[in-house]
Amino acid sequence: MTSFFPCVTFGQTAEILDGGELSCHLGSFIYLLMMPALCSQWIMGSKYRTKLRKRYNLVEAPYTDIVSHIFCPCCSLCQEFRELKIRGLDPALGWNGILAQKHAKQQSDQTLNNPPSNQFMSK
Repeated sequence: MTSFFPCVTFGQTAEILDGGELSCHLGSFIYLLMMPALCSQWIMGSKYRTKLRKRYNLVEAPYTDIVSHIFCPCCSLCQEFRELKIRGLDPALGWNGILAQKHAKQQSDQTLNNPPSNQFMSK
């Protein structure tokens, strides 16, 4: 997906990192507009890579975020996507999908943790 449509991968990742404030569609569109403009998509890409690193206290290595997005944007986007997915935030689901997944998990946990009501045998 990232090889042919890096803007979609960026949009998915940005939506998760922004907590749903920036939609996948808008993030993809912004990234797509920046691609032909002197290949300036590295500005947005490196900004969100820095945001991801700071959120999870990751090391900026072996290269800086800017260098990573200038010379290998597809690799950087894939790495960021995988990092979120490993941490339980699958960007492909979108922010609403992740919220729904968490809500369903909470519901199932509550169902398992609640003891059954008073039971009795009928005659």
